[in-house]
Amino acid sequence: MEKKETIQTINDRIQDIIEKEGHTIATFAKKIGVPWTTVKNITSGRNAPSYDIMVRIINAVDWVDANYLVMGKSESKDGSRDLSALVQLQQKTIDSQQTTIDRLTKKMLDN
Repeated sequence: MEKKETIQTINDRIQDIIEKEGHTIATFAKKIGVPWTTVKNITSGRNAPSYDIMVRIINAVDWVDANYLVMGKSESKDGSRDLSALVQLQQKTIDSQQTTIDRLTKKMLDN
């Protein structure tokens, strides 16, 4: 099995999470509910993330766990956690689309 490269610092891992999630610093800060300057100071290495920030990130990003964020080691060696998060996201999309289809079908039948 190929060994994944470990990102050395927690600040670097947070920057990596932001990039993998497709966010800017500002949009990621909004997602976790903190000022963008807080995230900027963390990703630049000026400040270390507080416990509160780490908890917010873990709660906001499905594929991030505490072990990865703090130690740089994920419990999933084969990406199955990433796949699980993707499947959950797709299921939410499917459910939302089905609700829309049901609503529109009902509207058409009522007319």
